[in-house]
Amino acid sequence: MEDGIVSIPLLGQPFSGRVSPADSAGKASLFREFLAGPENRLVAVAVQSILETGEDFFSPLVLYGPPGTGKTHLALGLATAWTARVGRRPAIYTTGIDFARELADAVETHSTGDFRDRFRRTSLFVLDDLDHLVDKKAAQEELISTLDALEQSAGRVVVTASQPPGQLPKLFPSLVGRLSAGLLVPLSRPGVEAKLAIVRRLISLRSLDVDEAAVHVLAEARESTVPELFGTILQLEMSSKVDGARVDAARVRQCLTERNDFDPPSLSEIAGATARHFALRVSDLRSPSRRRTVVTARGVAMHLARSLTGKSLNEIGRYFGGRDHSTVSYGCSNTEKLLETEPAIREAVAQLGKRLRVV
Repeated sequence: MEDGIVSIPLLGQPFSGRVSPADSAGKASLFREFLAGPENRLVAVAVQSILETGEDFFSPLVLYGPPGTGKTHLALGLATAWTARVGRRPAIYTTGIDFARELADAVETHSTGDFRDRFRRTSLFVLDDLDHLVDKKAAQEELISTLDALEQSAGRVVVTASQPPGQLPKLFPSLVGRLSAGLLVPLSRPGVEAKLAIVRRLISLRSLDVDEAAVHVLAEARESTVPELFGTILQLEMSSKVDGARVDAARVRQCLTERNDFDPPSLSEIAGATARHFALRVSDLRSPSRRRTVVTARGVAMHLARSLTGKSLNEIGRYFGGRDHSTVSYGCSNTEKLLETEPAIREAVAQLGKRLRVV
């Protein structure tokens, strides 16, 4: 790890502070921590406050920033870490759009009491993507009441948004006031120090043979998000498997040039190309179908979406039938396993990747 990077553990481990160069976490560790450079140092303090079980904590904690800064990663990780650490009254994680949808369903089915009990009796309530509530008056009113109830019961609240609440249009002033009474923490895209640490973690996760000069080219190339870095590394991994060559600085520069010289395909273009390849319809990929062919093709499409676009797992999941973050992650992981064992899938991904890069 690079000196000066703080690792924020997100699966219930003790807060570790500065990362040691001797740190040798396992392959899944990328998803068990948030690596914060100097640009995100306040995040470490805020998260430590939420995860510690004493009475001195910041709530509501509002994490805001542009796409690709790790808001959803932190939100999901905090909920998981809290549940692992506390056990009783586990955390509840939901998105703004799901909160509004569940409320509408509860009203329609006359089950608002159950809805309120679920959200108001938790010890940690995590609402990801407040932006989706800006034009939903009923959901905003319900959120205000939920925040008030959690304040009375000493529950903790974490909210993510693209901007500070006061800058989001159409939010009720009373909701803005409640959220602004807590701690507002900006999230920035990782700087070079953090990107070096992230790239090394990603390379370790993928078991790639990458020389040190190539690591620095990746980290210093341009302002980039973690999803973009991950997509680049997936592309490098695929090309190195084709010729068996080590990933060096020249290969990284070529890959970055190729990625910068084309407009990434849309999710609909990826779905369409994948459906045609597998002799399916796009509607099949977006459906609940669990037929083996559909599941395989859907996994390939989600893998391509992750490697060729800067879309988050949540964005990919919403397109493919409203699936959640963990379902998309599982589908991508399963496809990566098939790439190791199934030549037909490896060939499909290679062909579709070439075709989609010239869309």
